[in-house]
Amino acid sequence: MKMQIQTKDGHIVKNLNRRKAIREYCLNCSGFSLKIVKDCVIKECDLYPYRIGDYDNSEDRSSSIRKKCLNCCNNHKPEVLKCTTSNCALWAYRKSGIDRSLEIKS
Repeated sequence: MKMQIQTKDGHIVKNLNRRKAIREYCLNCSGFSLKIVKDCVIKECDLYPYRIGDYDNSEDRSSSIRKKCLNCCNNHKPEVLKCTTSNCALWAYRKSGIDRSLEIKS
């Protein structure tokens, strides 16, 4: 799914699946440092096991994205659905299905 996301060089359009979305989110969180993502010490983060793409359980990955979004919205489910932070790499995957409303078609 092509989405516009925030990068160190501004906004770009990238083709993201859940695995790549987590990677982009972690890069954004770390100030776009691959070394910091690899050496991350925030083991309580819902995305921690998926940050480098080794863990391969897609159902767990989807659940962890939803948990991360819920945490971002102060554990208030209606706020997750109303989220306006559409340049977040996780945005399209915040629900149990994929929100394609901001998909860039080209």
